[in-house]
Amino acid sequence: MIAEEPYGTITPDDPGHATIRFERRLPARIERVWAALSDPAELATWLSTSSVELRLGGTIEHVFDPDDESQCVRGTILEIAPMTVLEYEWHFPGEPDSILRYDLTADGDETILKLTHRMLGLGQVSGYGAGWHTYLDALEAVLSGREPADWDARYAAVRAAYATVD
Repeated sequence: MIAEEPYGTITPDDPGHATIRFERRLPARIERVWAALSDPAELATWLSTSSVELRLGGTIEHVFDPDDESQCVRGTILEIAPMTVLEYEWHFPGEPDSILRYDLTADGDETILKLTHRMLGLGQVSGYGAGWHTYLDALEAVLSGREPADWDARYAAVRAAYATVD
């Protein structure tokens, strides 16, 4: 791993839940990052096949494995401010319901992305830490015009850094 690895932080919320937070400086203008977070064609390049009704109360779905219904996240958009905030429910089968939030800040030709995933079950938070770490690496690669690293190999490389919570 590189010395300046952009790890997320995990904070307990209550005896059964925790929040994971990431802050990443991305090599793209805010409009491009917003599209990567909200446009189904762009989401498919770094996260998953997705459908998005981009409005308050709209639905969002991420399909991580089209052959396995249990690998699908569904939710309702709770807050939206174009180019700034996207927050939605995260209903993943077999896990406590949680909330995912992206906050964007323009910084010249770059964008500061803050990802907050709160109310994660303590049994899932370290896996989500390594997962979001890996997905954000893929997002950065796509925005830089590079091919993302192999997801499974990258996840395995960062997983130990998040394993102390479970």
